[in-house]
Amino acid sequence: MFLYFSIFLSLAFLSFLEIFGLINKIKSRLFILVSIILFCLSFLRWNTGTDWQTYFEFFNNSESFLQESDFEWGFARINEFVKIIFNNYTILLFILGFILFTFQSIAILKLSPLPITSLFILWASSFANIFFIRQSISTVILLYSIQFIQNKKLLNFLFCILLAYLFHRTSLIFIIAWFIYNINIKYYKMLIIIAISIFIASLISYFLNIFGGLLGGVIDQKISLYLADSTNTMGSNVSLSEIIFKGFINKILILFICLLFINQYKKNFIFKGYVNLYWFGIVIYFSTISLSIALIRFSFPFDVTAIILIPIFFINLKNNMHRLFLFSFLFLYLGVRHYSVIVSNYYDLYVPYKSIFSN
Repeated sequence: MFLYFSIFLSLAFLSFLEIFGLINKIKSRLFILVSIILFCLSFLRWNTGTDWQTYFEFFNNSESFLQESDFEWGFARINEFVKIIFNNYTILLFILGFILFTFQSIAILKLSPLPITSLFILWASSFANIFFIRQSISTVILLYSIQFIQNKKLLNFLFCILLAYLFHRTSLIFIIAWFIYNINIKYYKMLIIIAISIFIASLISYFLNIFGGLLGGVIDQKISLYLADSTNTMGSNVSLSEIIFKGFINKILILFICLLFINQYKKNFIFKGYVNLYWFGIVIYFSTISLSIALIRFSFPFDVTAIILIPIFFINLKNNMHRLFLFSFLFLYLGVRHYSVIVSNYYDLYVPYKSIFSN
């Protein structure tokens, strides 16, 4: 855990300097330096991170080109190429990590006014993707695609969707972002829609549970399997109710702060666009979580916009005391969240961090 919190504190310090304009001339170079360090951690790891065993076995079984598998086309082809040509799993992690950190770094530099702060938030919530899985790669490609929504370049945007789809099928839902980004919706309606989404999802789950037996044997069996998956926490050590509670706190808290000060950002259409995307991710999250934990993956590409939304919020605060207060709150919140990510979810898969040099 020492490594993780050392990086957390280092990023927190650099974020503080960035927010108060003390490293403006070198913040991009510092961001790139830290990103390179994180990239190295992503491919030098060994037997560390979620889904390690599944991916490692798939790599070892990739004996020929164009094998049939349950994995997406792009991910499978890269595995086959590296296995057949190099037969080295670290090289595979290097290539996949390079793809991820290239898109992630360029996206943050293009979209965020405070790139180090974005990286700080990303580290606290998901280790800045050093333990990447397939959806991690697709998510950063989709984050990169937001610039094409802003510039109204539909073909470029659709190309990014297709590229992300090669790594994870859930990427297709992000097509909706093209429309959500620019919608004009009242903020009280956002909260009402979130409440409705929670209510409807709970209601559907409740009625399927009660009336499934009345629909016939085969249908009842499928519904039973579907609802059984609703309590599947995808390998996490925490309960479903704890996941729901943490999700509610993490998501609603950020949205509430944004809406609380939204009147000060009426003319900031970029800020409004990110609020729209983040809000829609919350709607997806609460529409699906009571049905199946696996379905909340559809919200991930929208959730990640928080790493851009929060820096935009900071940059528009002109009062240094307000910035200091908000940064203090952010530091405490992210500290608790980072600790929770390490301890509550997959602790044995994260601690200790093992590298190819420790084998």
